[in-house]
Amino acid sequence: MSAPKRPVQPVPPAGMEVIFFYTCPQCGWHAAVGNPTEARLIPCESCGLRFPIIPVEEHYLHFMRIMTGAGRAAVDPDFL
Repeated sequence: MSAPKRPVQPVPPAGMEVIFFYTCPQCGWHAAVGNPTEARLIPCESCGLRFPIIPVEEHYLHFMRIMTGAGRAAVDPDFL
């Protein structure tokens, strides 16, 4: 006979990533890029065009992670 299973407890966020959207210059599709801290070419998922993006400041991302406790501060207090 197997032991009774305990209910699984909700799990808090273990980290955080900031997503930025870039508009494709050819078709207008919004391409999602996570933590884009380097200038590079990204592919459009709609038309396939690869276009250059302007990176975001790494200090801003670091600030966001500190201010939200790597996502933990964003937790709905009703679940705590």
